[in-house]
Amino acid sequence: MENQLSNNLDNKLSNARDGVTQIGKDLRADAHSAIDRTADKVPPMTDRAASFAHSSVDKVADGVEKAADTVESASTSVLERGKKIGVAYKQFAETGRGYVRTSPAISVLLAAAAGYGLSKLLGARGK
Repeated sequence: MENQLSNNLDNKLSNARDGVTQIGKDLRADAHSAIDRTADKVPPMTDRAASFAHSSVDKVADGVEKAADTVESASTSVLERGKKIGVAYKQFAETGRGYVRTSPAISVLLAAAAGYGLSKLLGARGK
């Protein structure tokens, strides 16, 4: 009886070992299958992500180039306007010097009147 109990126990242990071995084989096959399916999907997803990243970088770079062009044209416009203002100032100053040289008395009276007018204008605001 003890022998039969021992054989029965050995059979159960052997069956359990075979079952566990089969489960391990099934898990291994399922894992390899899942890895293969994932590996098949990864390249297209990677390609899509890389293409999206490239297009995003291109959009940002284009925006930066446009901004640089705008700043360059604006600064060129400002420089051109500054040069024009400088030329106009020189012409105005030369005209004023010429007027003072030809009519010094009127220039002094005109400067005094302008000073008086400014003092009244600015003095009225302080009160």
